[in-house]
Amino acid sequence: MADELYLSNVTGLLDVDAFVKSLTQAKQKELQKISRDKALHQAKASSISNLLSGIKDLKDFVSSLNIDKPFQGKSVSVSDSSVISAQASANTPNLTLKVKVNQLSQAEMRLSTGGVTSLEDTLSAATFTLRYYTSGSAYEETTINFSGGKLNDLVNAINSSQNRVQASVFFDGSSYKLLLAEKDVGASTKESAGGPVIEIASGSLPSPLGSLTTLQEAKNAQLELPSGSILTSPTNTFKDVLPGLTITALKTSTDYVSLTVNDDLSGGKKAISDLLNKINGVLDLLKPMTEKGGLFQGNSALVQIKASLFRLTKPLQELGLINIGDDGKYALRSEAYDQLVSQGNVEDVKKALASVKEGLSNYLEGLAKTFTAYKNAEDQTISRLDKKAEELRASLTKEEKKLRLIFSKVEALMNQNETLKTRLESFVKGLSEARKQ
Repeated sequence: MADELYLSNVTGLLDVDAFVKSLTQAKQKELQKISRDKALHQAKASSISNLLSGIKDLKDFVSSLNIDKPFQGKSVSVSDSSVISAQASANTPNLTLKVKVNQLSQAEMRLSTGGVTSLEDTLSAATFTLRYYTSGSAYEETTINFSGGKLNDLVNAINSSQNRVQASVFFDGSSYKLLLAEKDVGASTKESAGGPVIEIASGSLPSPLGSLTTLQEAKNAQLELPSGSILTSPTNTFKDVLPGLTITALKTSTDYVSLTVNDDLSGGKKAISDLLNKINGVLDLLKPMTEKGGLFQGNSALVQIKASLFRLTKPLQELGLINIGDDGKYALRSEAYDQLVSQGNVEDVKKALASVKEGLSNYLEGLAKTFTAYKNAEDQTISRLDKKAEELRASLTKEEKKLRLIFSKVEALMNQNETLKTRLESFVKGLSEARKQ
């Protein structure tokens, strides 16, 4: 029966499509309703998913919020920022320090005394030991086996054998020479004044290159304190001059430069401001869902979120730290924060922030679970509607096929009756004419 062939409306006596459409209209309308219901639940699921993302974002921020660290910052002011820069950490004491930059760090550069007139000239094979001093007494040695070739081949042989010295070609206007320079100035504390940092310890360079001469001396950076004490560093950065204090020398100076370390509590201001911005993110997602005409207008669970956030931020509000605008958005009152800090009430701010964190943590944990369940419920509803629509479409297809088959048979019968009627009319007409004769 499923593969039976039928043709509809062959005679024009019966509009099969119209009959089928009329008889299946109820199921068609039910399918349309399912489609509308699915679209509604998909929109709800999407809105809940976005809100859940905002809730989790706020929850993660609150969970990672450190109450103490934002209030442990340090700031460093420098009287001449062209001479030095400085950074301090939480354990750096508050003080004023004067320093003078006597000398900047400098990498040693050594140049071959001889050279070649062309980069195409061939150098003979050579084996030599390259020594690099990491301090006044400690050193690293590398044996360079050069099989002969051009000057660039020697450069490549040196660079591929070790990572302390950078070899290159130097042109002095008349010949091409071998230049050896420290690759990392911080790798050695030795200065050239006490002997070269880079040297050929044994063997020799290919004969046209001669020996090495110092083109630029290695120097450690020097900071001088008013007491006359000298601080040295292989680089221009001096770490832990005091606990957590790093000073970077930028240029030499003849006068002392002052740096002052103070508490920097702006981190606390930023932490509160960032928290309020995360709360505003949730409120932004909530507003179109619950406002007039929204998908969740009147939904008590959603409406209560705004009230709960207001209640849970009360400790900060009571200190005058939060301003709530006409649009319901939260903003930090910076002047109130600065005033509390200047009055020495930092602990009050920390206590209020800790209270808000604790309240939000517990609330958001439950809220995330609630809306995860909401989202799952919407997804399940969508799945049920999909299944129902699939079953209804299958039933509708089967019913349409059955109706079309029935109506095709009715149409065939009507066609037979029409043919019989025509024959009877012809017979009667012929009989009537015969009687007249």
